[in-house]
Amino acid sequence: AMASLTAPSKASVFDAATTFRVTHSFIPGGFALTADQAIDKDARLGLTVDLEALGIRTDTLGTLEYVDSTDASSAAVVLKPTGSNTSISGYFVIRRNVANTTLATAAQKVYTVPVTLGTQVYPVTPDGKALIRQVATITGPIVQGVIAA
Repeated sequence: AMASLTAPSKASVFDAATTFRVTHSFIPGGFALTADQAIDKDARLGLTVDLEALGIRTDTLGTLEYVDSTDASSAAVVLKPTGSNTSISGYFVIRRNVANTTLATAAQKVYTVPVTLGTQVYPVTPDGKALIRQVATITGPIVQGVIAA
């Protein structure tokens, strides 16, 4: 577990041997973090119209899609459940409004997304690409923060 979800440490999170930049493994649309918020009816006895209230927000990551690879730092290797496990848990730390070519530095804005990923599925694609699909569940609140020094 990370020591701080709101201020992940550059040294222990971004520079650690257990940290991998898997961005380039994902195909377009293969990492689709989305959210939806319900609107609940708020009926009042004395009113002739129903009011509305904000309901629960649902964050989803859905199914990840990325290229198959044997490279040790690729998503195909890093996100694979180990041994007899059928899932793997951890965090995606997403830097906001920062080019992927820019190295992580203190004070960059981030989202920390706690996830559990299912087994890897190897679909046959019509265009012959070697892809992996993997269901992702968000297991806690998405936390906004900044990278700590």
